[in-house]
Amino acid sequence: MNKKQFRHQREIKINKLKAHHDGFTISELIVATLIVGILSSIALPNYMSSMQRSEQSEVQSIIASVPSIMGAYIDATGELPTQWDDLSSIAAVMTNNGPATGELSNPIILQKSNYELSIEGPTESIYSLKATPRIARNTDEPGEPDEKRFAIYSCFNVSNGASDLKSGNGIEIKATLNCG
Repeated sequence: MNKKQFRHQREIKINKLKAHHDGFTISELIVATLIVGILSSIALPNYMSSMQRSEQSEVQSIIASVPSIMGAYIDATGELPTQWDDLSSIAAVMTNNGPATGELSNPIILQKSNYELSIEGPTESIYSLKATPRIARNTDEPGEPDEKRFAIYSCFNVSNGASDLKSGNGIEIKATLNCG
């Protein structure tokens, strides 16, 4: 074998060796996939929890602003608000379809959230506000009673201007509101 043939044979062997080292082995791919899966299983629940807390905080800030809007409307007109349009004359409470309209007793879906806001009252000069996450439920299956679901409650006393806001399981926090 001459030098030229020897070099050619050597290049063929080198190219064959390179072909085997250009990719990953199946075991390397499995280990990498497992590592990514484990990291995702740790990070995803934390991310989802953080997103949920962020949305809850945003809804709480909206609900906290409604009593001051009501108070400003009462101060401006001397009348109790009965419609969302009344409140919109002071400051709009936004939904995905624009400012909230209609009767205050009609629940609205707050903008960029999955929360439904309802207002009851005034009962003995106290308005009660409740925001609950909307849940797509199968009506054939019994669901969790509304009073046990997570909710954000607020109250506003029009006679003395007191307001309170709490969040948690509905039945537990509703009784602790103090708008005396």
